[in-house]
Amino acid sequence: MNIGFIGAGKVGCSFGHYLKQQGFSIVGYHSRTRESSFYAANLTRSSPLNFGELIKKSNYIFITTPDDQIGDVWNKMVDFDLSNKKIFHMSGCLSSAIFTNCKDKGALCYSLHPLFSFAGKESSDLEKVVFSIEGDNIEKVEEFLHKANIKYFVMNKEDKPLYHASAVFVSNYVVALAKIGQNLLLQCGLDKDLSTDGILPLMESALSNISQKGINDSLTGPIVRRDTSTIKLHMENLPKYKEVYEELGLVALEIVEEKGNLSNEKIEEIYKILRSDSNEEDCGNI
Repeated sequence: MNIGFIGAGKVGCSFGHYLKQQGFSIVGYHSRTRESSFYAANLTRSSPLNFGELIKKSNYIFITTPDDQIGDVWNKMVDFDLSNKKIFHMSGCLSSAIFTNCKDKGALCYSLHPLFSFAGKESSDLEKVVFSIEGDNIEKVEEFLHKANIKYFVMNKEDKPLYHASAVFVSNYVVALAKIGQNLLLQCGLDKDLSTDGILPLMESALSNISQKGINDSLTGPIVRRDTSTIKLHMENLPKYKEVYEELGLVALEIVEEKGNLSNEKIEEIYKILRSDSNEEDCGNI
């Protein structure tokens, strides 16, 4: 297998580095800038290549550009002989359908995406990361996936947007929630450093609990304790983030309901508190 990358950002560099460590032959990189191509090539002990060279020398081609460039890259690739090549993009949201007329070109096309947030270009510890893959004839690339020690599941094309939304919730929006927590502590008079020091152990312990106990058994807080007075106090003092609190509170209430820890009456009471504003708006529209 001769592997080439089009795109030399965080994902392309990190995944290429990982594959190199797994014993694969990395042919080289093509990128928009000479500097990024050379950086990635140096990292993987491969070569910076022009577009045509990379297509010709590679039989496994990974497109690791931003999503809005994948279609343009493919439209450029179809001018070359793609017979018997395996072509992947690594977008979380887009499916392999972006590779129009792939079969007519004699290629096999896939989307392969890691459920992982790449902080830099050398994040190569991917053996515990779960990947999604979809495309035609998955069995044709199973040998590669197993040799690369990739833990993966096969998904349907039409599920890619929902799948990627899941990744956004548990990665990007965790950062957004941390920002909300920090902002509230700043309002209490803490500085940024101390507020960060304050929220990190909370977040780390929550993730540790999920790892050890599972999601449903890791929920703590006023909803689990049936502490309606605390929930009301929170909502009275959260003018900016009140809607976020309400929606996440309803998700927490779903968890409690699944576990059967609260009576139907208590669940309904908490639900009405969390939905108090929307109920008032509905009444006003009658």
